Amino acid sequence: MIRLIIFKEILENLLSLRFVLSLVLVISLFAASGFVFVGKYTDQSADYWRETNKNLAALRERAGALYEVAFYEQTVWRKPKLLSLCAEGFEKTLPNYFRFNVFTADLPGVKGRGNFALSHFSDIDWVFIISAVLSFVALVLTYDSMCGEKEAGTLRLMLANVTPRYKVLLGKYFGAMFTLTIPLMVGLLVSLIIVIPSKDVSIDAAAWLKILTITFLSLLYISIFVFLGMFVSSRTAHPPNAMVLLLVVWVVLVILLPSGGRIFADISSRSPTQVELERRLAEVGAQIWENADKFGKNAGYMSPDPNDPGNNPPARARLKTAQTNTANQVRDDHHSRLLAQALAGRNFTSISPVAIYTQASQVIAGTGINRCSDIYRQIKEYQLVLKEHVRSKDLEDPDSLHLVNPELSTARSWKTISHKAVDFNTVPKFQERDLALDQSLKLVIWDIGLLVLFNLVFFAASFVSFLRYDVR
Repeated sequence: MIRLIIFKEILENLLSLRFVLSLVLVISLFAASGFVFVGKYTDQSADYWRETNKNLAALRERAGALYEVAFYEQTVWRKPKLLSLCAEGFEKTLPNYFRFNVFTADLPGVKGRGNFALSHFSDIDWVFIISAVLSFVALVLTYDSMCGEKEAGTLRLMLANVTPRYKVLLGKYFGAMFTLTIPLMVGLLVSLIIVIPSKDVSIDAAAWLKILTITFLSLLYISIFVFLGMFVSSRTAHPPNAMVLLLVVWVVLVILLPSGGRIFADISSRSPTQVELERRLAEVGAQIWENADKFGKNAGYMSPDPNDPGNNPPARARLKTAQTNTANQVRDDHHSRLLAQALAGRNFTSISPVAIYTQASQVIAGTGINRCSDIYRQIKEYQLVLKEHVRSKDLEDPDSLHLVNPELSTARSWKTISHKAVDFNTVPKFQERDLALDQSLKLVIWDIGLLVLFNLVFFAASFVSFLRYDVR
């Protein structure tokens, strides 16, 4: 009996005008998404490789002296993500470059081509189409699944044949899900057909697995709105009433709650400003200099003449190291506060299935806030690796004082760091590492669990409501 109900639902949906219009709309949006992505990804890839090669060329030039390698301020650009096609994650508004040397790192920044006035507009990626459009289509297909058949009298005839109500419910659910899978899969296929022929796009096996995972999350998300539509339909007597009520619920879940994250973040915690950061850096710097003597005699004195008896290289090195480490800690705290505020807003929106689905998809795709914080962490780790390389090479030079400290003037005048050339091929280079699928899944396991929970709650609600539904 379930099979007949499923077939009936699919046939009715496929022959309806609402399905045809929805199919055309969804395919058009996926096609537009593919075309926009190809152009944007090509430009971003060109920018990335140009800046990366420029950075490596400059690092190669510094290999003529070890101390210049240590003090060279590298600029690392965020590599464009292929899977931003699936979940863009506001990539154009997030930091895309990082400046650092062995001893210190600036806060992430935003730079590149593009119109700054367009940064406030969302890109049409897969997640946007599915979360906003297909969720609404799910409600359009299910708002009259119960009350519509009640008005037509077919629901009473169906149940008069001693058909269990749970079979009717499951038949309508699977029929709606199969119908919604058609525009989803056709849209994904159209988008991929547009993207794959591009010479800049190469989808490996790991990327395909992540695409399949995001597709699974999409079906799990759409299922929530199918159950929601069936629940409301079984709680109302007339289809227009059900549609109005569902529209209100859709606006709250899809638009209002996700937008409330920014408001909650601003209310719950004040955003640290650049002025506060500069003032704090000046304060801690002054405190270090006021207590310079605790690092050794004449720690605050520095003469370009290495033979000046007033110079005390070890004390000076300790002073500058303490000053730089303290400043680094202030910057890290500032970065952590910015990140904490953003995460507070994101956590608030987790009461909405849209936000949960979006966040999980971004983690799987490797985009969004998590990726920016992960790159910053990777750069900190790379600094330690490069510093250890400089230290080990410095020990091989008998003319060096072997004081690897963050002061360029003493490194140049006193040779606190070796001036000998190093083999560029042995110098560690920064390479951004992407999370493997299993690592990403560990980060989103709770999000997946919440999507499943939403499904169970709305299924239980629709089941109980339909059991008590008066079909007369």
